[in-house]
Amino acid sequence: MSVGPTVGTRFIRVRRTGMEPVPTALLAALLAAACGPVPRPADAYGSAPDLIADMLALRSRARSLRATGTIDHFGEKRVQGKMYAFAEPPDRLRVDLVSPLGSALAVLTVAGGAFAMSDEREGRHYAGPAEPCNIARLIRIPLPSEDVVRVLVGSTPVLEGPSAVAWDRAGHYDVAIAGSGGASQLIEIGPNREVLPLIRSRITEGKRTVLDIRCDRWAKVGDAHVPFEIRAAMPAEKEELLVRYDEGGVEVNAEIPADAWTHVFPEGAAVEQVTCE
Repeated sequence: MSVGPTVGTRFIRVRRTGMEPVPTALLAALLAAACGPVPRPADAYGSAPDLIADMLALRSRARSLRATGTIDHFGEKRVQGKMYAFAEPPDRLRVDLVSPLGSALAVLTVAGGAFAMSDEREGRHYAGPAEPCNIARLIRIPLPSEDVVRVLVGSTPVLEGPSAVAWDRAGHYDVAIAGSGGASQLIEIGPNREVLPLIRSRITEGKRTVLDIRCDRWAKVGDAHVPFEIRAAMPAEKEELLVRYDEGGVEVNAEIPADAWTHVFPEGAAVEQVTCE
């Protein structure tokens, strides 16, 4: 299991609006309310580590990701536009942000522990280590790059610590993990053994939620299953993030050109060296 974000990591919560497909978790809850509790599967998991290991193994089938979609973040600093994303575990990442009119807004690349970003909105250019605060300059998610890659393929950081699994009568597994320093995690996972879709992952410190991830609209793409809607929450900051992949806009295990990880700054650009210190 991977080590989750340090205590104090921030994330965001999102609301759904408009006419959209009913998410898996909500559908299960509605069915439970209409038809009664969902019975525990006959082959239900009894071991939390086994369930988590199998879920992570299914997510690892996506050895690379190419996706188009939209990103919308509401908060102190608005980020909105068309997104082109490239991700390759464990920690290679590229995000191109384009305005609704088609003009380039920003480009972020992370590879080999190095971060680079061009922000055309402000005419600024950055370079430095691939630290959470630097990655958050664009996507507003202060997580290590390897965890951002996990989230993009429908996975989650996982705390280390004692764990237990229980069946929720709404129709999913609840995995509770007791981390160190007063941190804890609750992971909701769908029962389909061929998918084991992540429904929600929430890390708390005491009564304070420090990281909240939700995944909806799961679909099979090649040899893997991917969520086409990813939501995240930093409740304390009252910020919102929503990533939606386009229908037919996701490729897994496709070859990604080597130069996708190379950041080319404009000729003559003043590049600011930035760190999280």
